[in-house]
Amino acid sequence: MDKLPNSKSLEPGYTLVLFTEDNPNLLAQYSDLFRVCHYHDFAAWQKKRITPSAFIVDGKGPNYITSTLDQIRRDKEVFASLCYVSGPVSNLSNKLVDGQLPEPSLLQEKIHYFSDLEKSFKYHETDVTHVGRLIKYLWLRPDFILEPYHFWKESRFYSYPLLDALSYDELDSFEWLRSLANTKILELAVLTDRQRECANCRSSHLSFIDVCPNCHAIDIDMKSSLHCFTCGCVDTQEKFVHSGALVCPKCSTQLRHIGSDYDRPIENYICQSCHHLFAEPDVLVRCASCEKEMIPDDLISNKIYSWKLSDRGRMLAARGDELDVASSFDQLDFISRELFVHDLDWLLVSSRRYPDITFSLFGIYFVNLPELVSQIGHTQVLQMLEAFAQRLRSMLRVPDLSTRSAENLVWLLLPFTNEEGLHGFQTRIETSLNALQQDNELRLDVRFVGVSASQIHEREDAELLLARQRSELM
Repeated sequence: MDKLPNSKSLEPGYTLVLFTEDNPNLLAQYSDLFRVCHYHDFAAWQKKRITPSAFIVDGKGPNYITSTLDQIRRDKEVFASLCYVSGPVSNLSNKLVDGQLPEPSLLQEKIHYFSDLEKSFKYHETDVTHVGRLIKYLWLRPDFILEPYHFWKESRFYSYPLLDALSYDELDSFEWLRSLANTKILELAVLTDRQRECANCRSSHLSFIDVCPNCHAIDIDMKSSLHCFTCGCVDTQEKFVHSGALVCPKCSTQLRHIGSDYDRPIENYICQSCHHLFAEPDVLVRCASCEKEMIPDDLISNKIYSWKLSDRGRMLAARGDELDVASSFDQLDFISRELFVHDLDWLLVSSRRYPDITFSLFGIYFVNLPELVSQIGHTQVLQMLEAFAQRLRSMLRVPDLSTRSAENLVWLLLPFTNEEGLHGFQTRIETSLNALQQDNELRLDVRFVGVSASQIHEREDAELLLARQRSELM
C-alpha cells in the first residue's frame, strides 16, 4: 500500500520504495530520515512511478526477488537506481543488486554520494542506448566489477545478467563485451575461467567420447593382450589360454617365459566392430546443443572475464563527449590499416603466382553521416549503424579481414571470393540495408565498391589499389 498519494505531494528529501510480499513495516526504523512507501510488486509501483532515492526488495522467495530486480534494471528511467535487499539472495540476484540494506545513517550517506555522482553525469543522450545505459550504471558505481554468472543451464555456462537486462536481451552478452572492449568502453578486471566451446554454436555442453582410431566406432573394450615372439601374433589373452596353459593360437607354440617366449604389448584396447587392437583410443567431441561432432583441436578456447569501466568510459560520463559515430563498427574486429595493407599485398603476390588463389576487396563508404547526425541526432544514427554492423558481421567468415581507413570508410578483404561471389556479397548487403531502413524517412547514404583478383592490374600494389578504389567511392 502506497503511503504517498502522488509524486507532486512529495517534499524535498530522500524517498525509499519498498517491494515486499508480507512485511510493510520493515522500514519503520528508517522513517525519521526517509519518506517510505511500499508496494507488493513492480506492476503496482508502475501505476504511480514515484522516483525513489533507493529501492528496497524484501521477499522470502528467490523468484520474487530476482523478478523484481530484473524489472527494475530493465526500466528505461530507473535502471541505474540504487537497489538493496533485506536478506539472503541467490547468486543471480546478487549480480543486479547493490548489496544488503545498510543502517539508516549509512544508507543516507550512500544515497547522498550517489546523488552527487548522478548530478555530475553529463552524457544524458546515452540514457536511450544500450551502451549509454551501461556507462551510466557503471559511472554511478565507481568500484563496480561486472562479473559473470555461472549456471549449468546456460548454453555457455556463463552469462552477464546485468548486460541482458540493460540491453533488453537484444544483444548477445559475449558479442557486446567484445564490442565494448574494442571501443575501449570497458577494460579487463579479472580472468574468471577458461573453457572450450563448440565451434558451431559456441555451447560449452560437450561430451567427450573414446572411439576406435581405425573405424571410429564407440564399442571398444580394454582387454589384456599377448605377443608371441615365435610368429609375431598379437591377440587378446583369452585367445592364448588353452587347457590351462598359454599356447599361441596361430603357431601353437607353448609360451612359458615372459620376456623370452612372449610379452604384453601396449595395445590394451580392442574394437568390437572391426577387432582392431590399439594402445589409446581417439577422442571425439559431441555437442549436446547442436549435436555436431568434432575433434578436440576444433573446439574454440574462450576466456571468461570480469570487467570494469575504462578511463574512456569515465571520460564520456564526466565530460559528455560524444561517442565516435563509426565506432559501432568496431565490433567487426578491425585490424590496423598497416596489417590490412600487408595482407592485401601478400594476396596480390600469391594470386599472380598461383591463379587458383582468389580474393576480393570490398569498400563501404557512408556519405551522409554528418548530415544525419545534425538532422536526427547522434543517438539514432548510432543505433542505425550498430544494427547495420551487426548484420554485416553475420555475413563475414572467420578468414575475412576488416579495417577502417577513415571515419566513414570501411574496407573488407574477402579471401576465396571470386567475381561472382563478390557480386552475391554486395547484393546481400544491399538487401539487408534496405530492409533495415524501410520504415525510416531519413536514410543512410551508403556507397559500395568491389574488385576481385581477376580484375586487378598486375602492376598494382595494395596502396595503389586502395587509392584507386577510394577515388571511385568519392
